[in-house]
Amino acid sequence: MKKIIWISSYPKSGNTWMRFLISNYFFNRSNEFNFQIADNNILIFPQLSLIKKIVDKKSLKENPFNISKYWLDLQKEVDIEGGNVVFFKNHNALISIEKNDFTNMDLTLGAIYIVRDPRDVVISYAHYKNESYDKIISDLCDDKLFYNLNSIDNYPYIEILGSWSYHYKSWKYGMPYMPRIIIKYEDLLKDCLGQFNNTIDFLSKILNHKKDNSRVQLSVKNSEFSLLQKSEKKFGMKTHKGKDKFFRSGKAEQWKDILSLAQIKKIEASCKQVMKELNYL
Repeated sequence: MKKIIWISSYPKSGNTWMRFLISNYFFNRSNEFNFQIADNNILIFPQLSLIKKIVDKKSLKENPFNISKYWLDLQKEVDIEGGNVVFFKNHNALISIEKNDFTNMDLTLGAIYIVRDPRDVVISYAHYKNESYDKIISDLCDDKLFYNLNSIDNYPYIEILGSWSYHYKSWKYGMPYMPRIIIKYEDLLKDCLGQFNNTIDFLSKILNHKKDNSRVQLSVKNSEFSLLQKSEKKFGMKTHKGKDKFFRSGKAEQWKDILSLAQIKKIEASCKQVMKELNYL
């Protein structure tokens, strides 16, 4: 059976950075910097070709949550070149909607989950979506599931999320037998080499793959945030159509200088349990 390794996170939490790191490790044959390497090797779930083949557009127009009916079929039909394992970028919560599971152990090999301080997520996500901090805070703290709807070649691309805390707990506790590693974005900033070493140790175990320490170092070098930021300015991002930069800041604790006290209190009250668990409070 073909197996998927998920690179998952709440939006604007370091998912794309991890895609660059992993793509450089496994797919960079030239060892040179390549700004397209992540987009060319680790796609967003689901694949556009399979959306066109499997998904009924009318059904999604009636109710975007109907995307859940297609999740498993979109994974069963996944196109994998040169093997039986594929990495997928993903922002969906690990959930079940009307008995439609997002994934299962027949289709999933493991997950890398990146988590970021929700107070900084708000700032980065608001810039990315060109929405107010208050709108993003409302979504991030809402107990109800919500969806992001985009269009790719006139086909609906839908992500089902939920609150920041719910999203984190879904990937931490969902599918209890699924191998997973949880990486804090702030730890990647402080010690990218150390955190990526831990990630490759995890992947080497579930893939039965011998770790290459020189490639770990090469991957970190080719995925430096400042390098990605400069390259975005020069080449642009295929998957980002927003007004603001995708690689905008790459800093922690911006919220201290930007969010109001009322905004901070609302986030902390909603996310208190998980924020304490992760030492954000």
